[in-house]
Amino acid sequence: MKKTEVGVGVVGLGFVGEKAHLPAFRSVKGSRLVAVADIDLERAKRAAEKFRLTSVYASHKDLIKDPNVDAVVVSVPTFLHRQIAVYAIRAGKHVLCEMPLAPNLREAQEIVEEAKRAGVVLMPSLNFRFTPNYVRTKELIEKGAIGTPTAAFYREFIAAEVLAQQWPPNSWAWDEAKSGGGPAFTLSVWSIDLLRWILESEVVDISSAYNDVVLNELGGTRGYASLSVLQFSNGAVAALQFSGLVRHAMSTSELEILGSNTNSILAEGNDHLTLYGSNPEKQEWIFRETGPRVWGHYQADEHFVRSILENRRPVITGEDAMKAQETATKIITAKRKRS
Repeated sequence: MKKTEVGVGVVGLGFVGEKAHLPAFRSVKGSRLVAVADIDLERAKRAAEKFRLTSVYASHKDLIKDPNVDAVVVSVPTFLHRQIAVYAIRAGKHVLCEMPLAPNLREAQEIVEEAKRAGVVLMPSLNFRFTPNYVRTKELIEKGAIGTPTAAFYREFIAAEVLAQQWPPNSWAWDEAKSGGGPAFTLSVWSIDLLRWILESEVVDISSAYNDVVLNELGGTRGYASLSVLQFSNGAVAALQFSGLVRHAMSTSELEILGSNTNSILAEGNDHLTLYGSNPEKQEWIFRETGPRVWGHYQADEHFVRSILENRRPVITGEDAMKAQETATKIITAKRKRS
């Protein structure tokens, strides 16, 4: 009998686990949210009460052993991904794993290979591919709105105060062995994958510069600044700017794509898109999605469930995660050379 429902268990109830994946899987068609696990059991109990779940665990192993769990969402700190993902895969569970897959390419490759051997669905949570304004960007390019995309500029500035609150200076995120290279590495993989997807090309050359500034007034948080230029196999070039060295007012996420016909596209945040063409009036779109939909998590989670039910390969694979991490690793190498 064909399976019509996927029992989902979420391991890790940080912001993404609790605010994105739990509400998404609660409402995705074909998904049945059945269990949560967090090392903070009281936090897990509160989440279970909110989402009316009866299965609550303090250990990922207990959640994975739950016979009602068909798929596991791994939304814990990066250095724990391999341990939990491999345990779930070997138990025959499908896995949706947050990014980066692991702090280093060796562990990430192990996760990918284990999933292939087990024949389960492994999908990295590269939700930018499902974010509404980026989806429309891709559609406009495919329709020829800017001719051939030739150059891309991506900027992500995060307020230093926000970083200090989310990842205090003594947090795992600043430990390169655990995170892979600090917040700049952790946060860069989504935009790298986004560019590979939009440009439909692979990175063949990278030049980078990196600088850290210790912010003593924020307890020692480092206001990183990373600049990179990427050359793609199809000739396109891209510039990436990442920083945690700004105030709230300058926080931004922007993607600009320049085309061969001199038209261009500007995507701002998750909800705004502008097409600059030959007409005097620019074309603008405002996307009014809310909650997990505006970030693309709902759509990504829905695709994960559908891939399982339809027994097919998801559009985002472990290989995509590996390629994004390879580029992110090369970018962060500029920092290590200066250290």
